[in-house]
Amino acid sequence: MKRGIAFALILAGLAAMAQVVPWGLDVERGRAVLVFTSNCDDAAAAAKVKARVVLVLPEGQRCQAEGAEVFHDPGGLWRATFYVDREPTVVVLKEGQQVVAATQPLTPGLAESVNQVLQDDRSYPPRFALKIRPGDRLAGDLAGYTGLVAFWKEGCPWCEKERDDLARLCRELPVLLVSNTPGKPDLPECTRRGDWVLYRKWGIPGAPTHVWIEEGVVKWTSVGFQPELTKVLRILKDLRGRR
Repeated sequence: MKRGIAFALILAGLAAMAQVVPWGLDVERGRAVLVFTSNCDDAAAAAKVKARVVLVLPEGQRCQAEGAEVFHDPGGLWRATFYVDREPTVVVLKEGQQVVAATQPLTPGLAESVNQVLQDDRSYPPRFALKIRPGDRLAGDLAGYTGLVAFWKEGCPWCEKERDDLARLCRELPVLLVSNTPGKPDLPECTRRGDWVLYRKWGIPGAPTHVWIEEGVVKWTSVGFQPELTKVLRILKDLRGRR
């Protein structure tokens, strides 16, 4: 069975990922499938999927597909979170965590492979799952915090790719830089905190990792290098202003 599933996934073009849904679409728990598209024909087999299917459309786009709900992506936040640069992209979620993705339409064949992934928790568990999730309310000194918590490591190549973005963001909004390299002059523009305890408590798998918080509630997380970090944070800030 496992070999059959793996073979189906190769044919389907599925790949393992590690991102977590932002808060607000009610897919943070359970199993769901996101279809990023501008053409509802790309979700023609939605009714064959044994889980909730959500079409993630650009703002202003209108369409329907049998067996699928429709969600309009505010400012492209969801596309940036899941690194979607091609349409259609199909993302399979378990407990709000991306486990596999395919850059192709949701055809009957792909729907069958998706169903196998949804049922097989041994071969396809969520990867790099954090202990904190969007929707969690924080305690302690972050109970009322609004801003970004960025986990950073001096000398980490992917962290260095974000250095300019983080320096710019630290001048625009609250950023708490949690670094495990005490004594180093990491990004003087940011508020800095050396804290292995927070790394362990939140289950941070490595640096960089980003957590956006509003009034002590986790709203968005991203594990790994986020090429659209500035865009994402500005969208989150704008969405907060609308509420």
